[in-house]
Amino acid sequence: MPTTESTREEVSPLNHDGTVPVDKFDPIKQFPENGFAFVVAPRRNGKTEHILSWLRQFHKTKRFTHYFLISQTLSGYEEYIPMTYQFTTLGPVKDIIRKLQDVGKYNKGQQYQKDMVKCSVCLILDDMVGDPKEVRASGSILQKIAVNGRHVCREDPCKSNELATILISQRITLIPPAIRNNADVILASRLASFLERQTLIENYLSLTSDKEGIHEARALFDAVTLSKQFRFIAISTYIANRTSHKDYVHYCDANIKERAVKLFGDKDDWSMQKPDISF
Repeated sequence: MPTTESTREEVSPLNHDGTVPVDKFDPIKQFPENGFAFVVAPRRNGKTEHILSWLRQFHKTKRFTHYFLISQTLSGYEEYIPMTYQFTTLGPVKDIIRKLQDVGKYNKGQQYQKDMVKCSVCLILDDMVGDPKEVRASGSILQKIAVNGRHVCREDPCKSNELATILISQRITLIPPAIRNNADVILASRLASFLERQTLIENYLSLTSDKEGIHEARALFDAVTLSKQFRFIAISTYIANRTSHKDYVHYCDANIKERAVKLFGDKDDWSMQKPDISF
């Protein structure tokens, strides 16, 4: 007997013990090398806290040698990233990428691994989208990073070197498909509007194109994002072989009890003071 829409709605997407039906996301193991993460949530929903939690975990494994922040407010990362590595515009991004490419060229000329320069960069673009034209413009630096960022270090023989990017936004529809469709991981909270939720669910959570598939995707999104305050859903879009949601969908909780940590930098880097906000 076929399942009707009305009977399907009576089935809870939660497990019998009330837990969500997917596992916890582990950024150390599940955020891919040279990865591109897209984080989306309304303001004051914990976007920065989740990423700071990620950064603390990356720091434990010494995955990155440098962290750069691009943010209009330069807020939230003061205890993690030196001000000399924080910028309010996208201007320095090309120089950062060029430096990585120069390191790769230098390393290609070295015979032994011990002589190679280690330079792995985590680039954080936190709510820095002030002018939508800058984001939507064809060939913008954001689009180039989304499409080709994973190739920046491909010829570097020092295999630990990489360019990882984390793009944070308050709205999914503000970011064009050319950027978000190239994300390896999408992290999202309970989005503010039906259109925002529908865009994420239909583009990244539905396994089948029929009505039942959309219903299951909506139920899973609601189950995860409503199960706990500030809980995010993590969608590993880079996983191609998907037969069930458990193959590529997880939940993500920020560990806010951990203390802040200086990710890198020397005394001179940390001596620079945070500038006043310009109006």
